[in-house]
Amino acid sequence: MKLKFSKSAIKFLEKLDAKNANKIRERLATLLHSIEENGIIPFTELDLKKLKGDWDGFFRLRIGKIRVIFALDANENELLVYEIDFRGDVYK
Repeated sequence: MKLKFSKSAIKFLEKLDAKNANKIRERLATLLHSIEENGIIPFTELDLKKLKGDWDGFFRLRIGKIRVIFALDANENELLVYEIDFRGDVYK
């Protein structure tokens, strides 16, 4: 499974301090590994939530005060990271 980032997600990661950036990378690696090996999305282990409303079809990964908004594309076998930002700003 491939991991793709949007331009805004890459920009946020570049500005973020190394400690938090590494946490995000580790969590995304764990998510990818779980999907590839077990074929399941570990909702409780990684604090994932399926989003509703305008973000229908997307998932939220919570890492402290940072939120990662992503979608799974089964046809392309990709995990697409659309947005990474702090809790109050990510859903705007």
